[in-house]
Amino acid sequence: MAEVIDVLYISYNGIDEPLVHSQVLNYLRCLSQRGYRFTLLTFERPAAATTDSAATRAHLAALGIAWHGVAAHRGWGALSSLRDVLTGMAAARHLLHTQPMHLVHARSFIPALIAWRLARRTGLPFVNDLRGFWVDEKVYRGRLREGGLVYRLAKQLEGRVLRASGAIISLSDRGSRALRDFAIWHGRSLPPMATIPTCVDTDRFVPGVRAPAPQRVFGYVGSLSAEYLPEQIVGYFAKALARFPGSCLQLISRSNAAPILALAAQHGLPPDSIRLVALRPEQVPAEIVRFDVALSFIRPHFSKLASCPTKVGEYLAAGVPVVGNAGIGDMDGLLGDGRVGFLLRDFDAGSIEDSFRHLQSLWDDAGLGMRCRAVALAQFSLREGVDRYDNTYRMLLAQDQRP
Repeated sequence: MAEVIDVLYISYNGIDEPLVHSQVLNYLRCLSQRGYRFTLLTFERPAAATTDSAATRAHLAALGIAWHGVAAHRGWGALSSLRDVLTGMAAARHLLHTQPMHLVHARSFIPALIAWRLARRTGLPFVNDLRGFWVDEKVYRGRLREGGLVYRLAKQLEGRVLRASGAIISLSDRGSRALRDFAIWHGRSLPPMATIPTCVDTDRFVPGVRAPAPQRVFGYVGSLSAEYLPEQIVGYFAKALARFPGSCLQLISRSNAAPILALAAQHGLPPDSIRLVALRPEQVPAEIVRFDVALSFIRPHFSKLASCPTKVGEYLAAGVPVVGNAGIGDMDGLLGDGRVGFLLRDFDAGSIEDSFRHLQSLWDDAGLGMRCRAVALAQFSLREGVDRYDNTYRMLLAQDQRP
């Protein structure tokens, strides 16, 4: 691709959020090497902002990425989302005025609304990069009443945006299949679709050399909010500690430690059996390799069919097996055969005990680490994800009929 292709990339996450570091910036860095020039527009939340904006802007500029942040509005209602759309529209129009673009990449629903409005005004094609089913996620988190007026209006708007998309990206094959069954199509042909899971920089996450130790480390990385089932995490570990004495639970999270410690006390766990630390993104790979097994628990819901737990690929790339629960994205297929972990179909005592027996057999297998690594390379490779985004961009550009 000889000509430089300018892309406006809109992310509803802020520049300091871990997902932007592990996902967005990795993709943009690699795609920039293929002839794309990115303008990155992010929505910043003051409570999460810790970065030196000038230093970040300079760092990204050195990678060929021009960064612009706008303030996200507080609140959970439709009004705050509308204000974000209006703010994003104004910022995007200004950016298009200063630097004409060839296409827009919208990461999640609010950016897709902005891209849709831009497309109606300018004809710019846009990639609708789904981060799950956004409207149903609001129901899942208790912020919308399913079947209510706002829900119905939001679903209608979601349908219009999906139909207008130049291409749609899903995090999971199950999400793609569910999307094809949406009533919004009414016999119409669907836009081109691709499945691109949350990918892993496999050069950063690599298996480490671990000395044999009697103490088993059960690990977890990420948020400990209610949807990630902290009660089940602590309850599972309490049973694991009884089964594997001396084990510890290592939690890498920015979440408040107090609720987890309270849960640990309720289960009668020794204070030194649980460690919770907040680490910078670059520190995480070295800690993951200390895990004997990683946990990935998420509360199931229809919206979660379109999810892909970000850390699962990182665990596997580091040679660490995973215990996860059923009904989340493509996890059933990934863990169901037991080669790189265990799929919990329920949190009852029998299922948990089955997982412990299976883990012991995995730990006794000298080929476990390399097998986990091979699955990560096959299914979560950053290079494969970049190839799929590149192909999607090229397809949209080839179809663009604007002069």
